[in-house]
Amino acid sequence: MEGYSSEQEQVEAVKRWWRNNGKSILAGVTIGVLVLIGGRLWIDHKNNQTLLAEDQYEQVLADLQRGEKAAAVDRGARLLEENRGSPYAALTALVLAKLKMDDNDQDGAKKYLQWVIDNAGLPSLQDVARLRLARVLLAAGDGAAALSTMQAVDEKAYTVPMQELKGDILVSLNRLDEARTAYAAALAGEPEGGEHERLQMKMSALGGAKTS
Repeated sequence: MEGYSSEQEQVEAVKRWWRNNGKSILAGVTIGVLVLIGGRLWIDHKNNQTLLAEDQYEQVLADLQRGEKAAAVDRGARLLEENRGSPYAALTALVLAKLKMDDNDQDGAKKYLQWVIDNAGLPSLQDVARLRLARVLLAAGDGAAALSTMQAVDEKAYTVPMQELKGDILVSLNRLDEARTAYAAALAGEPEGGEHERLQMKMSALGGAKTS
């Protein structure tokens, strides 16, 4: 408003500006309020969905504790369908995959693990699924597919389990020198103790030197 010679000129300028721009501002404010309200409602909806998914996940675990496996599978399948964007859906899929493996249903386990890889929003859960899927593929005798599945895993976050599994897969593919390297990397990241000794046994079985 600078440059006007009197207050009246300023008032008139404001009136003209409001006539020219008032409607668009009101529209913008209205939209903004609606967005804020809608955003709040959306946040509340998402929070409610998360709480619902958490409750369903806990019920799946409760079903399993009661030995009601069929109920757990049915409830878990509904959770995956209705709340696929929730971390609890991914956790449920991991549980269902383990159930399938316990039943020697490798195809079922693969389906749920691939679901986590495709749908989980958390990279850490996707990596867990990739490692487990690689183990399933190895058990099925498909070492090449197992090795390929591991390529996207965050090696820094999963050094020991990844390198150990990589060693197991390479042994199955008769790539023994590479397997020794993988086991050595796993040993380097594992402190002394039972797991270290187990890894050392795998290394020794390949004729590898003892690692302190």
